[in-house]
Amino acid sequence: MQIDNQTLLLIIGLLFLSVILIVALIVSNSRNRMLQAVSDQMHDLHLDMTREMNDFQMDITNVIKSDISNYNEYTAVRMASMENQVNESLRNSMEKTNQAFTDVMVKMAALHETQQSLNSLSEEITSLQNVLVDKKSRGIFGEVELYSILENSFGVNDERYLKQHKLSNGNIVDAAIVGPEPIGLIPIDSKFPLENYNRMYNQNLTKQQQESARKQFKSDCVKHIKDIATKYLNTGETSEFAYMFVPAEAVFAEIYGRYPDVIDYSYRCKVFIVSPTTLMAYITAIKAIYLGQSKNEKVVQMQQELQKLSNEFERFTARWSSITKDFEKTSEDIQSIDTTAKKIVNQFRKIDNVELDGLTEVVEYEEH
Repeated sequence: MQIDNQTLLLIIGLLFLSVILIVALIVSNSRNRMLQAVSDQMHDLHLDMTREMNDFQMDITNVIKSDISNYNEYTAVRMASMENQVNESLRNSMEKTNQAFTDVMVKMAALHETQQSLNSLSEEITSLQNVLVDKKSRGIFGEVELYSILENSFGVNDERYLKQHKLSNGNIVDAAIVGPEPIGLIPIDSKFPLENYNRMYNQNLTKQQQESARKQFKSDCVKHIKDIATKYLNTGETSEFAYMFVPAEAVFAEIYGRYPDVIDYSYRCKVFIVSPTTLMAYITAIKAIYLGQSKNEKVVQMQQELQKLSNEFERFTARWSSITKDFEKTSEDIQSIDTTAKKIVNQFRKIDNVELDGLTEVVEYEEH
């Protein structure tokens, strides 16, 4: 039976479609199996990831807990150390504070003592000022300082100075130095004008009042110089000059610095104004004169002693010359003995070496 072409084509087409359907079914089944495998793999991967995430979370949690625990321990140690340091610092601060407080209290006590000393000094200065204001007390103060200088210079020696010496005219001078001849007795007055000097520098006074006090102070000095020259300089009894002792160096400097005409007047009256410092210089010069006179008085005795010493020195020279001669003779004898000894040693050496030819007789040593 013959099959026409259309039927054959139809059969081939059906076969082709069948093959395609089979292939499609195979591909579909294969795809489903692949999808299932992929799904299974994805599920397994999800499980693995979930498990690993849990493990990682557990590890992270443990690490965090460990770090927190370590941090807590470290913090506790640091806090304890800081607490110790703070306590130590507080203790040191308390000790320093207590020491500082103690020092402050000591200094306060010292300041209190200083304040008391200043108050005492102020009272003493006030008392001294009161002494210097009163004329009689000021005279006593000048006498005390004058006597102190004289005693320090001469000691307690009535042959060198006199206190409250009464002159032939009935006046009593505060002190007098017994100067060497031809100087004689040197009167010293220890009173000095001070009232107007204080007024000169009183800030409570006006310039005009201070200037008036300055002029009056000059007049007081001139009058005092004149009184000393009149009362204490007696020809034949005292020296040709006297000392006006000013125990205050400031007053002395004021007179010499501002009143040259007063100084010239004192020179004309032969009344020399002296302070404690300059009086010491004058006394030193007087003591030097005493020393020179003492040496001059003993010149004869010194010459006699020198002559005795000269005689002793001549005797010493003669004896030394004799000793020198003895030493020279002894030296010559020693040299002679040394020569003989050398000859004897030489002879013994030749005999010991049996060198008998040419032996010479040893010359005996003869004393000189």
